[in-house]
Amino acid sequence: MDRNPFTPGFGLTPPVLAMQGTPVEDFTEALEGTRPAGHRSVLISGARGVGKTVLLSQFHDVAEEVGWEVIVLHTSSDSLAEELRGRAVHVLRDLDPQASSSRLTSASITAMGAGASVGREVSSRYDEEEVPLAVLLDRLASLASLRGGGLLVLLDEVQSADPEQVHVITQHMQDLGQRGHAAGFVAAGVRAGVDELLANPKTTFLRRAHQVEIGSVDVGTAAQVIMTTVADTDKHITPEAAVRAGDISQGYPYLIQVVGAEAWQRSGTEETIEVEDVEGAREYAIDAMVHNVHGPALRDITGRKNDYLMAMLEDDGPSAVADIARRMGIDLNNQNVYRARLIADEMIRPAGRGLVELAMPYLRDALLRRQEGGRSALAHGPARVARPVRRRPPRGSGGRTG
Repeated sequence: MDRNPFTPGFGLTPPVLAMQGTPVEDFTEALEGTRPAGHRSVLISGARGVGKTVLLSQFHDVAEEVGWEVIVLHTSSDSLAEELRGRAVHVLRDLDPQASSSRLTSASITAMGAGASVGREVSSRYDEEEVPLAVLLDRLASLASLRGGGLLVLLDEVQSADPEQVHVITQHMQDLGQRGHAAGFVAAGVRAGVDELLANPKTTFLRRAHQVEIGSVDVGTAAQVIMTTVADTDKHITPEAAVRAGDISQGYPYLIQVVGAEAWQRSGTEETIEVEDVEGAREYAIDAMVHNVHGPALRDITGRKNDYLMAMLEDDGPSAVADIARRMGIDLNNQNVYRARLIADEMIRPAGRGLVELAMPYLRDALLRRQEGGRSALAHGPARVARPVRRRPPRGSGGRTG
């Protein structure tokens, strides 16, 4: 029996991507030169769990496939510039044929001219006096170009980076491009944080980058992703089960993987994933979404913003902003302040004139749990409980066991 093909974790690349458009193909063409070079600098944004890190990994892989040198930076480092320097030196030691040099230090002839000994000192040009970062990058980009590629720098969670450090890195990458080198920079981050970063005057380069915003897909696409993922294994899923799984996922990429993985497990040793397996996966999927996505996002939602969300729980569907203001005991102008902040936080979205609605799948479930149990109700991960697993019925029985 094949292993479960679904990958319900953050940053894990699923076998089939749930994504609108062709960002990977577009980026590949930019690296190969069949699309404008401006598309080599990309800013990816979206909510948690929609696949930003996965897309970044895809960009990394296709860049290596077409012969580019790739450097990955981390926002947890003390200095992005120093991390870039260290990684550039590491690559250059292997890539640069002139990375090391030697000089004659001594020579002597043995008695009777029977032989000679020579002393040499070998040194690395990158271990000596600190070379300016611009020179290192210029050399690295030149060598990469000679091999038919270029230099690509990747940065995830860009919203957590120091804008000054981002400015330093992007300025160097811009300079490489202006000097005629094949160079690219790709960053990814949560939409609200990215918007705040772009408001900083030091991030002009990012504002000019090609923008890729990713989010949920339509339910039909979600069902097709699930069917295609299962099709590459020795199981199969009924069309009805795939459609129901897509419906439960609401097209949210993380949920597609969670629902698919749980339904696969529940099908046990059976060759077919049925609707009952998918229905059995629903509660666990919601639990995973509440704890792994909404829990972290709601930590910073306090005070009147929290009151605003709680006021929306009185409605089954979209909420009228006038009703929210009345429930909170504030006027419409003050309501607009909290409305704008929660839209920026990606908690709510406009749903028509004078209406708003919760923006993400199963956010209502998370808010109800918070309302009933306080903030600590979302502090722990989804519980793993014993679950019924379908198994092949005994020979001669008339149906399946549930």
